[in-house]
Amino acid sequence: MTPAPSRRKHLKSRNGCIQCKKRKIKCDENGKIPCAQCVKSRHDCSFAPPQPVVDSNFSPGALLDLKLLHNFTTKTAPTLSSTSEARLCFSTSMVELAMQHDFLLHCILALSAFHIVSQREHGEFSHSSIGDHPREVYLQAAYKHHESALNGYRRSLSSVTSANCHGIFGCSVLLFITTFARPAESALSPGPSKATQIEVWLGFHLSEWVILIRGLPSIVGYTEFRAALSNGPLVSLMTAGDRARANAEIIEPPHKEAVLLALHRLTEGIRHLSPDERIIRICLSAIETLHTVITELHHSNDHALAFIWPIRVPSEYFELLEARIPEALSVFAYYCAILHVTSSTWWTKGWPRPIIDSIGETIDKQWSPLLQWPLDMVFRNSESIGTVLLPVPILPPPGMYGPRSI
Repeated sequence: MTPAPSRRKHLKSRNGCIQCKKRKIKCDENGKIPCAQCVKSRHDCSFAPPQPVVDSNFSPGALLDLKLLHNFTTKTAPTLSSTSEARLCFSTSMVELAMQHDFLLHCILALSAFHIVSQREHGEFSHSSIGDHPREVYLQAAYKHHESALNGYRRSLSSVTSANCHGIFGCSVLLFITTFARPAESALSPGPSKATQIEVWLGFHLSEWVILIRGLPSIVGYTEFRAALSNGPLVSLMTAGDRARANAEIIEPPHKEAVLLALHRLTEGIRHLSPDERIIRICLSAIETLHTVITELHHSNDHALAFIWPIRVPSEYFELLEARIPEALSVFAYYCAILHVTSSTWWTKGWPRPIIDSIGETIDKQWSPLLQWPLDMVFRNSESIGTVLLPVPILPPPGMYGPRSI
């Protein structure tokens, strides 16, 4: 028996004009307006615009993370240093290392999200083909990744090895920058009192810095780990202070001499007002470290001051800072003021002002004269850089700071 011929399968087309589809008749699909059927029936003819084909198995969150990673390598990393070697380290070596350490990857994504928020606020963000998101979406992603990075960093500090010390060191640098990069209002809840604002500002930032600074000695303080870092992918960040001596000056004369004079007077003020020799010794060591860093970066166009000084100061100093000891707060106010003048990066702009204001509101009146110089620099103008008024006798010691210990 001869089988019946198979019926040709009808292939449904979706390329007809809108009018033919409504009338459920076959359009000639010639792409011309009007089509033959609409000419015969005297109907208006129009074709729907082509719709983009979306074929992705990625979730919206995954696509956002890819966008953040792309933004970090192309836009954020170049802003983290002014030297080509360090920029390359951030954009390539840091990202490659993040593929091995989740906490570092979270930190990269958090910093990138904060950078996009900053770019949007300054009209520098360009919309991409995968679409834009509201500011709140980027902030939510930033906080989520930052929390994951900080938790992973804490856990990794309990088991530092020569293999993971590179990721831990890189994360410590980026986490420190991230504490600067967060928008000012992110530390505050709606409508807080002045006292609450002060406490939140200090605790919000300092608690994280103490975690970071306490962890760094376990990485760079041991010969084994320091040797590994010196031969590792992030070596250019370890030598940032050495390479920072370039052609441009971030603190021009006579401003440099005025800054050093201000630090000298801060030293004398702490010696005069503080009753505790241990606190004096620790704070003077922190001042001397700041003096050294400023001298090293005198002929520099890098922004290394932001994280070189906190890495070098003794961990005891940050314990005093976390405890709100006025001597330590005064030193930190000077660091903030110098950072305000010397750094023009997106991640440090606007940050020193609320911290210095909070310190000024927190500190007892007897310490207030020590804050006049940083307040003048930040809230008035940089021409006040050499102005310091202290109700204490200024007697030049043999050296800038005298002996290191008292």
